[in-house]
Amino acid sequence: MKMQSVLLSLALGSAAAFTPSAGSLRQQQTSLRMSIAVGEQFPAPALSKIGVSGKPAVLYFYGADEAPSCTKQAEGFDAASNEFGGVTVVGIRNDKGVKDGFADKYAQQFYVDVDDEIRNEIGIPKDLFVLGGRETYVVDKDGTVMMVFNGQLNPEKHVEAASAAVADLPKGGGGFDLASLLPF
Repeated sequence: MKMQSVLLSLALGSAAAFTPSAGSLRQQQTSLRMSIAVGEQFPAPALSKIGVSGKPAVLYFYGADEAPSCTKQAEGFDAASNEFGGVTVVGIRNDKGVKDGFADKYAQQFYVDVDDEIRNEIGIPKDLFVLGGRETYVVDKDGTVMMVFNGQLNPEKHVEAASAAVADLPKGGGGFDLASLLPF
């Protein structure tokens, strides 16, 4: 009986310790939104800030520079750079996750998402309720999302999924098609 009382006290104390404030509930609501889906438009202002407006891109969101799985992901994108055929690859992390010199080690671009502005705008949820969600998007030149991959514990799978999606992007520069005017 005494053991049950102790366990009940611990459970109630734990519940009280983890009771969210009104402010954290608002934060959870925004982070529980679904992220952008395939076929939807990535926000044009965000693409402009990141520097990829009007061009196809791989945008991968990760937690922090120098974290083991985040480093593995950056290394994976660099190692597979020839598979992306000129498509811009950008690693995106928040300002709290920046470590001096990290971005200089890699050929890809990096963007600092101050206060998680873009992450929150597109609705990337926190993984395990705490970690900045690891999510990768492939967008075409018009900003249409062609692929979304979410997986906190599989950084190398992000590279594989993005590479496959880039291979499926339309080739060529578009423009005027004279053949479409011919009657045969």
